[in-house]
Amino acid sequence: MSLGFGDTWQPKGGRGEHLGGGVVLYREHISTDWDRLRAFSEEAAIRERDTMYVPGKDPIGGEDGYINRNGYFFPTESIEVMPQHCAYVQADDRPEIREVLKKLEDAKDDCLWDYLHLFPIAGMSIWWKIKSHILVYPKGGYLGMHADTSTDYAYGSPTPTDQIATRTVVSTIAFFNDHVETEEELDGTNFTGGVVHFGYLGIQYKPSKGDLLIFPSNYMASHAVSLVSGGPRYSHVGWYCQGTPNPEVNEMAVDPSVDPEGANISTNVFMESGYSLEYPPS
Repeated sequence: MSLGFGDTWQPKGGRGEHLGGGVVLYREHISTDWDRLRAFSEEAAIRERDTMYVPGKDPIGGEDGYINRNGYFFPTESIEVMPQHCAYVQADDRPEIREVLKKLEDAKDDCLWDYLHLFPIAGMSIWWKIKSHILVYPKGGYLGMHADTSTDYAYGSPTPTDQIATRTVVSTIAFFNDHVETEEELDGTNFTGGVVHFGYLGIQYKPSKGDLLIFPSNYMASHAVSLVSGGPRYSHVGWYCQGTPNPEVNEMAVDPSVDPEGANISTNVFMESGYSLEYPPS
């Protein structure tokens, strides 16, 4: 599939709207060919879903279902409504895809720079970033209340093999299509439901394409996505992190000054700028 995104992306700039608790909304910050971006998202979701799960059995109850790459079991019926992760889009080698993904990253970094003028101490905890990946919520999909730093560890249980969530400091979500209130408004490009709820902060946000949210990754900004009653719903999520990456627990980050080509295709990259109030350079 050919995706000619062209040069339609335009950073809007300007300060965001602080909704409370460190949650900041940047309205209409991204503009692009939304139909083609959603088509690419759908393609990526199908491709990764086919490689994400293998048939398997519940190790406790013996029920048939699927096992994901991290070894977790999922009942068959849950796969159909689960948010579909497109975590490996950065490895796509098509120039037009790389171009639009880079522009989305630039838009996110542009908002981070503004965000750090509101909360400059947050910048002291940002060393590297996890480039955004795409989430596709099918009709019936939802996400329960959670914090982006959580690994769901409990004493006595097996140590999580993937602990990268413990490194996250600031989270971002961008949106590729619009929430509408009624089924009559559905036209194949928008969705009903899929509202973002920050439960502890009393904040509710109804997505609009081109908008971008930035918020703390910790428990205070725990959030949920309500049931998507008509869809699909498309979003773009990323994180800014701290700490020395530990490959033993699947933490890795590329230094662009050492491996510039690897930084172009890697998901996790040290930031040479973007965490400083001097960014972007004059």
